[in-house]
Amino acid sequence: MPNESDVTGIANRMGFRGVPEVLSAADMPIRRGHHLAIAAGRGAGVEAVYALAVEMDCDPETGLQALILVPTRDRAAEVVLAVQRAVGAASLRTGAARPRPDGTLDTGAIDVHCLVARPSLLLPEIRLGRLSLSDLRLLILDGVADLEDLDEWASVEPLLDSVGSEVKRVAVSRRVDDEFLELVQRQLPRGRRWPEGLFEEGKAPDPAEGGFPDRIAVGLGASEEERLSILVEALAERPGAIVRCRSESSIPTVRAALESVGLEVGVADGDGDLVTRTRESGRVGEPALAWFGLPLTLDALTGGAGRHAVAIVDPAHWPQLEILARRAGTSLQLIPGTLPTAGLDPLGRYRAQVRARIERGGTDAELLVLEPLVREFGTTRVATALSDLLRRSGGGDPTLRPWADVEAASRRGEPARPARTSVADRAAGGSAVAHPGARGSWSRVFIGAGNRDSVRVGDLVGAITGETGIAGAQIGKIEIRGSFSLVEIDSQVVDRVIEKLNGTSIRGREVAVKPDRGG
Repeated sequence: MPNESDVTGIANRMGFRGVPEVLSAADMPIRRGHHLAIAAGRGAGVEAVYALAVEMDCDPETGLQALILVPTRDRAAEVVLAVQRAVGAASLRTGAARPRPDGTLDTGAIDVHCLVARPSLLLPEIRLGRLSLSDLRLLILDGVADLEDLDEWASVEPLLDSVGSEVKRVAVSRRVDDEFLELVQRQLPRGRRWPEGLFEEGKAPDPAEGGFPDRIAVGLGASEEERLSILVEALAERPGAIVRCRSESSIPTVRAALESVGLEVGVADGDGDLVTRTRESGRVGEPALAWFGLPLTLDALTGGAGRHAVAIVDPAHWPQLEILARRAGTSLQLIPGTLPTAGLDPLGRYRAQVRARIERGGTDAELLVLEPLVREFGTTRVATALSDLLRRSGGGDPTLRPWADVEAASRRGEPARPARTSVADRAAGGSAVAHPGARGSWSRVFIGAGNRDSVRVGDLVGAITGETGIAGAQIGKIEIRGSFSLVEIDSQVVDRVIEKLNGTSIRGREVAVKPDRGG
């Protein structure tokens, strides 16, 4: 069992410069065995909380004891890497679920103490008894708002219902809304909440007096090179600045970037922050305050009262920066893009327009709308189709039209690439290779069990994938009504689903399955 010093050890092993505030707050509740609800976004250090909980609750001599439910495969890889860095010293193994080509989970490859996976991948295996949770001690929901927005929630609720009440639960969300509060009420009884103020409806933040800036200018950069460029531009005209770096490893890089534009860079006494001054004038007046990387604690925002304040962060960390700003009672203002779009060729201007929209964020609702299409055709084809719609509708920057100039610029600057076509396209004479997830269409199936039989989405998904062997991605929209349910199935496998599922039992009831003929 870890002791107090191990909290610092976990933070150090994960590369944090200091202990993240969220880890300090979660330390005591986790040690005392409480459920825990956390309002935090990417970059807050929640992976350190997961590592602490895994180290506390898992025994190296036992098998699978912890599940971390994540919204996407990419997020699974990110969480596995972060947690394993922290718990490897305790002889604990963390790994991501490995799907087979048909979309089912390769349960034979699971040899870890902590498994990280999308809930839609886990639920069918648990329902069918192919994945045992008999030793489960810990269940973590990573990004409740993202799980909701990305259509994974239909698998989360039945999975939560399937584990025992003795299992410790940690739920993290960048958004505290009615759905999250209701989840906490039902699934985390007597759980601790942090930060408490964000869970109290209508309660205004009560920041400490005299320390926070009135406004923070924010620069978003997807790569370290972009963030360094924004930082240099933001501080080049300032007579002096204090720069606080998120990690120790970034300090030499930041120093070199600032010195490259003629700034003298020293180290502030005691705390390792960088201090800049121009060679011509020295330090003049109150220096600006800049954060290179997302601050790990609310206290890190102090010292900015009356100063020009700048934060240069990864776009993925914007929601967490909003949470910090709300707690501090300050506001955020995006720094206008520094890309000189007016001087670019048509293709460059178009890419700059798309880049600016990505950096502004606020597209969570669009992710929810497009997720079924992304699963069906892949992100590249969906983005290409949306771009084509934008161009032909006349939306966006009118200087980018007529679109022949963009196409000509593309031909000049980049080799043409063959477009991918769907299975239906190839049947009509197309010759390119189809995306692996492409489908022709959906077909709706009638299943003779519904609300009156206490049927839930997870029951239907588990029965369909278990009895027929199709992938979860081949199941579309599910409507559960009074005495029956309607399920969209990939048209390529619908006949197999009807044949295999008809006459089987769901929730102890033998069901009739047939094509839906209703209007």
